[in-house]
Amino acid sequence: MYTFYMYTIQNGCIHMTKILTTRAPDSLAKEIEILAKEEHLDKSSLIRRLLADAVEEKRKTKALMLYKDGKVSIGKAAEIAKLSIWEMLDLIGEKGLHIDYGAEELAEDLKPLRRKLGASGK
Repeated sequence: MYTFYMYTIQNGCIHMTKILTTRAPDSLAKEIEILAKEEHLDKSSLIRRLLADAVEEKRKTKALMLYKDGKVSIGKAAEIAKLSIWEMLDLIGEKGLHIDYGAEELAEDLKPLRRKLGASGK
């Protein structure tokens, strides 16, 4: 089996894209066609956007679950979700979760900053 790669240029940067294939029920394929027409996009562009949105949402959901279960700090949850700490705090608030941010979490969230400052010699 061969994997084909395609290169695209976005915002002056070259991006390598990998071709993915999947099977979908006829009803889903029809929905994709309808949405693509409504949004004036080709089906491939729409599917790429839908996949990107779904992956982003999955990261946020995972981060929220780990934070809610007390397994990660707000900083780590933000890192998992690929959000800033402020965006993560907003998301936690939107979902109605309790924000439990004490000295231990602050110390945990400051570790990357300390490592970075230590590496730069400051």
